[in-house]
Amino acid sequence: LGSTHTALGHLEKALEYYEKDLQLTKELYEAYPNNVGYKNGLAISYGKLGETHTALGNLDRVLQFFEQYNQLEKELYEANPNNVSFKNGLAISYSKLGSTHTALGHLDQALQFFEQYNQLEKELYEAYPNHVEFKNGLAISYISLGWYYETKDQSLDQAKIYYQKSKLLLEELVVRFPNYLEFSKNLDWVKKKL
Repeated sequence: LGSTHTALGHLEKALEYYEKDLQLTKELYEAYPNNVGYKNGLAISYGKLGETHTALGNLDRVLQFFEQYNQLEKELYEANPNNVSFKNGLAISYSKLGSTHTALGHLDQALQFFEQYNQLEKELYEAYPNHVEFKNGLAISYISLGWYYETKDQSLDQAKIYYQKSKLLLEELVVRFPNYLEFSKNLDWVKKKL
């Protein structure tokens, strides 16, 4: 229901359902702390609340949800290092923390999270080079790093290196999936930066 209300643009209603989801997943995890599925569900609940508060512009609340999301993803991945889904979840949590710190103006902290995001996405892509989500994740991580260097350090040469890496990956994705608008949109954005 939370996802449906989000898709319909009813963010306040979505928030109500995500808060109920958090309450229930927290109860399940507390009752069964060794159940990996419940722990992962709790991480996802924190992530959904962070995303919804981001969309609502409640940045003061966003950081706490994404920090909890990241902590649980880190624990899941450390306990299950061969689980690709947990590794990807950790990468995404770093991306969300980087974006949140960017929005809050904490650019040095944002860079640390974007670098961790990029490192995990590189590892995932190298292990699974044909996996679309990992290729796109790596492209987005390069965009994040390029944006950082362009904005914070005014280092346009460094930014262009990252934008070029992103462009190459996005071009491959657009060729394979010409109707997927997100890939085309991101590629157009990167081309303008080059």
